[in-house]
Amino acid sequence: MKTPLLPATAVALLALTACQSKTSSTTVENSTTVENKTVAAKPKFELPPAIKAEVSMRCHGDNTLAHVTFFEGDKQLTVSAPADAAPVVLKAPEAGKPYVADGGWEVSGTPKSIKLTAPGKPAQTCDA
Repeated sequence: MKTPLLPATAVALLALTACQSKTSSTTVENSTTVENKTVAAKPKFELPPAIKAEVSMRCHGDNTLAHVTFFEGDKQLTVSAPADAAPVVLKAPEAGKPYVADGGWEVSGTPKSIKLTAPGKPAQTCDA
């Protein structure tokens, strides 16, 4: 007795291998679309500048301790005076100009020495 299963299996395998032999590749090059999307995608916010230096300074006028963080670009810094107070963000209109904030804050100087004017206090020199 012959088994019809063996020839049927061979025919099915042959049909499957014939389906796999057809290969088609489609390459789409769409560089203008990618460039347009990159240009069109604008950030929704500006990242803060990188930290340039963080220093603790002793102020000569009232002997308080001030923590100052200088940022790259020399247009922003934060100061906490006294050291346990909330930090205040001061900004300069351009590099080299004094940093200012609302309420009477003003800072000028470098990470080694600053002139600090806090609200309600006279200007004083603070050194690292």
